Amino acid sequence: MSKVIQVLETMASNASLVSEEDINTFLTTAEINTEQQQAITAKNVEQLAETIADLPKIIAHIQVLPAEDDEPIEDDQENDQENDNSASSKLLASSF
Repeated sequence: MSKVIQVLETMASNASLVSEEDINTFLTTAEINTEQQQAITAKNVEQLAETIADLPKIIAHIQVLPAEDDEPIEDDQENDQENDNSASSKLLASSF
């Protein structure tokens, strides 16, 4: 795999590799196999990845976040206490 990366790195950094002819000439002298040369020429990433035997498997993990309507229990308790306090205040005020 490192040879393919080196070839791609050289292609990206070499300003003289602009035309297809220059790229093909460079690829034929590079130390990569014919399949890899064809994949690079065709700009086919999947085909290039298939030619690399030691390519690591990348596994994506999805982060699970709580839904927006899932509020902490503390907020509900605070609201209940506020409601109780306001109801108590109204009862006290009406009794005087």
